Amino acid sequence: MSDEADSAKSVIDKPVEEKPVEEKSNPFAALGTSGAGFGGGGFAFNAPAEFKPLVQLDEVETSTGEEEEDALLEMKCKLYRWDAGSNEWKERGVGVCKLLQHKENKKVRLLMRQDKTLKIRANHIVMPGVKLQEHSGNDKAWVWSTVDFADGQQSIEMFCMRFGSVEKAQDFKKKFEEVQELNAELLGVPAVAAADESSKEADQLANELEAKADVQADA
Repeated sequence: MSDEADSAKSVIDKPVEEKPVEEKSNPFAALGTSGAGFGGGGFAFNAPAEFKPLVQLDEVETSTGEEEEDALLEMKCKLYRWDAGSNEWKERGVGVCKLLQHKENKKVRLLMRQDKTLKIRANHIVMPGVKLQEHSGNDKAWVWSTVDFADGQQSIEMFCMRFGSVEKAQDFKKKFEEVQELNAELLGVPAVAAADESSKEADQLANELEAKADVQADA
């Protein structure tokens, strides 16, 4: 074995020399519990000062208008509204559709709010005789026309509401029709008369849409 190999082996085999750990002084030890130190200036670590707001804000209770109602149905959906101006469906938003029954008068309305913003997108009494129709053969979506108050004023609207599954769409339709019968009794409107009135509103809306389409075609 060469001298270089012997030297390398001796280095590997050499035990590691453990050096005593030097104790380092604590720079803050001189402060003590009273905070004395830093040249005897008596500097102390005090608790942070407490700042009080200049204006005290009182909690304000917000009302959604749903406090006096019970939810008979809550279901996630996507809502569309027929825009006669552009002659097309426009999305109103994604949110939860509710059928709300008033605790006193027992009437039921449909309310749909957009997610996050909670902006009202549909708000109307579930009128007897309103007919839910499938949208172009889509068994997950229902189309109906009604007098709506979502924008703060009465207007005849045509809505299309789409659900996540066929089962949910059928559950909505079943509950919607149950509510129609309940409101018919409360409003004292015979089923036939209600259906006729709903048909008149639907025909009126259809005529308006047709007239708008004719104007666009002539333009």
